[in-house]
Amino acid sequence: MLHDITLGSLQTAVHTFNDTMQGWITSPVVVTLLLSIAFAGLAVEMFTPGFGAGGLLGIAAGGIFLYGHIAGGLATGTDILLLTAAIILLVLELFVPGGIMGILGMIGLLWALFRIAADTTDMMISVSIAFVVTTVAVIYVIRIVGFEKGMFKPMILQETLKSDTPPSLTALIGQYGAAKTPLRPTGTAVIEGREMDVITEGRYVAKGSKIVVIRTEGVKIIVSAVTNEEEKQ
Repeated sequence: MLHDITLGSLQTAVHTFNDTMQGWITSPVVVTLLLSIAFAGLAVEMFTPGFGAGGLLGIAAGGIFLYGHIAGGLATGTDILLLTAAIILLVLELFVPGGIMGILGMIGLLWALFRIAADTTDMMISVSIAFVVTTVAVIYVIRIVGFEKGMFKPMILQETLKSDTPPSLTALIGQYGAAKTPLRPTGTAVIEGREMDVITEGRYVAKGSKIVVIRTEGVKIIVSAVTNEEEKQ
C-alpha cells in the first residue's frame, strides 16, 4: 500500500515537473532567450576558430527549445523535418554561395518556427529580438577576430590566393596599361586590370597616360610612356 502511494506520488510529481518545464520553455520570454542564444551562439561559432562555447550553447539552447515544443505537442515530425532541411540549406549556403539556398533556408526556418509557435505574434517578436541579438553578437566578434578565422578561413584564404597571386612579371613585357598616379619615376599603374608598382627609366609620366612594360628586373616593372606614333601602330 505504501509502495503504491509512493509510486503514485512520484509519477504525479514527474508529470507535474514535465508540465511545468514545458510551460516554462514555451513561454514567450524563455523562447526569446533560447532563440537568441541558439542563433547568436551558432553564428558566432562560424567566426571563431575551433568548436567552443558558442557552438555548445547554441546547440543546447536549440535542443531545449525543441524539447519543450515537442513534449508540449506543438511540434510534429513534419515540423522537425522542415526545420532540419532549413538548417541544412543555410549551412550549404555558406559553402556554396549563390543566395538561393540561403533564402530557401531562411524561409523554411521561419516557417517551421511559426508552425510550432504557441502564439504567432509572440514568436514574431521572439524571432525579431533573436535576430537583433545575433547581429550585434556577430558584429562584435568580427571586430575582434575578423573574417579570417573560423569556418570562413579556408574560403577567404582561397580567394586571397586567387586575387593576390600576380602574373609572371616576364609575361608583362609588351603589355599596355595606364598610369594611375604620376610616375616620378615610380608610381602605380593599372596593367591587365591590376594595380602594380612600376618605375620609368627616369622620365616623368603624367597620371592617366598610356604606358607599356618594356622590361622587368627582378620584382621591378620598368615602363615607358606610349608615344603618339606607337599608339598609331
